Amino acid sequence: MTTIELKQPFTLPCGVVVPNRLCKAAMTEGVANARLQATERHATLYKRWAEGGAGILITGNVLIDRNILERPGNVSIDPAPEHGEPEGMEALRAWAKAGTSNGNHLWMQISHAGRQSPRYVTTKPVGPSAVQLELLGNYAPPRALREDEILDLIQRFARVARIAKEAGFTGVQVHGAHGYLLSSFLSPVTNQRTDQWGGSLENRARFLLEAVRAVRKAVGPAFPVAVKLNSDDFRKGGFSNEECLQVVKWLNDEKVDLLEISGGTYEQPRLLGHTGAADSVKDDQPAVRESTKKREAYFLNYAKAIREVATMPLMVTGGFRSREAMEEALSVT
Repeated sequence: MTTIELKQPFTLPCGVVVPNRLCKAAMTEGVANARLQATERHATLYKRWAEGGAGILITGNVLIDRNILERPGNVSIDPAPEHGEPEGMEALRAWAKAGTSNGNHLWMQISHAGRQSPRYVTTKPVGPSAVQLELLGNYAPPRALREDEILDLIQRFARVARIAKEAGFTGVQVHGAHGYLLSSFLSPVTNQRTDQWGGSLENRARFLLEAVRAVRKAVGPAFPVAVKLNSDDFRKGGFSNEECLQVVKWLNDEKVDLLEISGGTYEQPRLLGHTGAADSVKDDQPAVRESTKKREAYFLNYAKAIREVATMPLMVTGGFRSREAMEEALSVT
């Protein structure tokens, strides 16, 4: 892979062509209005990013539950804008138009914060089980979701994806990383259920896989559907790289168009360069080369292993400081 190929159009498995292989990963914006709707600030920001030349822009968290946000200022599509909030749909269309103004793609990241919704947002977070987040009392104890609530949330992922398509977004990303709700179901630490949504890896991955299936059904076969997945939770007893490889094999069957590789949770924020609480850090983490640290290719070693089993294109998060580093990452994706 060369930097010349980086600039060339790229065809996704669904048949959609993106103008190049550059992608801006999600960064939470926090500029929604008091009704959790998109604003002119979204349109202004994403028009500028579109002018930057990346083939794909991925939004920050768009939440499926207005009561459980990742932070204040999140956009939340709950209820669906066309059901009583026409101005919300108008704002989404303006955001999508601005974010695709340079012939590029704009994909909506669809998420649920789960137990990682801070106290100043909600005092009643939810998760797979009632496992407290270990962060200085800033997070209330979560309540375990009932099965009927899980089934409803799966359909919410699908409804938001459909609305994104109707508004003019050109793809969606299902957020299954960083300890948010779908990610917390994958982890044995946070998922202590004994029903069909917990226990074995197959059961713990059920929520993610069902959400992806519902999203695909909602948007059709020719619309890009991406997934963001932890390569590892980096904590003792958590979602491991070995389990990640198996989940990727299952995702191969779900017609996923792009898999973004990330890692860590709020308690083990590896993406930010921190290891979190010492007593929960895994003992068997592979050493990270100094050259990798310098170029900030955070999950490149994990991506190489995932590349061996994944049939969909991969996206590796990182800021690359040399041509050599970028080409090494491109060789994996």
